[in-house]
Amino acid sequence: MILRKRVSRWVLLAAVSIIPVALAQSEPKKEKPAKASPKHFMVAQGEAKWVEPPQGMIRGTPSIEAGGQLRYAVIEGDPTKAGAPFTIRLACSDGYKAAPHWHPTDENLLVLSGTFAVGTGDKFDPSGLKDMPTGAYGFMPRRMHHFGLCKGDTDVLVYGTGPFQINFLKAPEAGKAKPSTR
Repeated sequence: MILRKRVSRWVLLAAVSIIPVALAQSEPKKEKPAKASPKHFMVAQGEAKWVEPPQGMIRGTPSIEAGGQLRYAVIEGDPTKAGAPFTIRLACSDGYKAAPHWHPTDENLLVLSGTFAVGTGDKFDPSGLKDMPTGAYGFMPRRMHHFGLCKGDTDVLVYGTGPFQINFLKAPEAGKAKPSTR
């Protein structure tokens, strides 16, 4: 009788130990889906796809005539998506003027060719422009009021975190105080 109880205990202990192992082996393992990793890619100088800026990217009416042509190309990411990194190119003809505007996020500029002159403030003021020649980098903090001028055909790489929007300032009315730059 004692032997029988001992054998029963051992059999029960063995069964309790083996059942979880057998169940684990019989169930298919659920693997976590792999996260999509960024893929390496390059865009050669002539491969940019020039298009119109997306609807809603440009808000308001420029306070001055552009006096030239502006082209837009997405290099990477989605500039309209909040919190998403992006890289775009802006190419402008000689004499193109970017009217005073601001962006809701920080703007990083790298001049690929030509000269891009940038000034800060609420009014386009040629005396306040500072030249950024080919190879120059500029940083414009979010909400900073600024304007620009292309000297020669100019190509600028712009990158940051979306959303990238161009919010034009209204033309100051004669006799009224200037709006603040904040």
